[in-house]
Amino acid sequence: MQTFDENVAEVLNQLREEVRLRREKLHGAELSELRSVIKQANELWNVSAHLPITWGVPPLIGRTLAYSKRITRLLLRWYINPIVEQQNNYNAATTRALLQLNAYLEQLTREGHEMEQRIASLEEQLKQKA
Repeated sequence: MQTFDENVAEVLNQLREEVRLRREKLHGAELSELRSVIKQANELWNVSAHLPITWGVPPLIGRTLAYSKRITRLLLRWYINPIVEQQNNYNAATTRALLQLNAYLEQLTREGHEMEQRIASLEEQLKQKA
């Protein structure tokens, strides 16, 4: 039968190992890669329905094509704009969700670090009592 101090030491060792494994997951390359991807999503969420129309190389043909593209764009605006607006709303919501998940993950990382400090403090107290 184990004594109280042995039980406490065993529990602390188990907690330390769980914290170490969790920290490895949270502080690994995956977290920095996730931050990079979230930053990229945050920068690219807005889609534009109106890209600039270029004139092209030959002046007469290029000008004719540009005007025909402009007329086509004006005629299809009623159809394209709502689709682009829906896509932008979805992109914005997804980016917000990613940012919230990242904030939660960073909070868990901080809590894990605090737990590790508490475990070290408890171990120190246990050593002082022994």
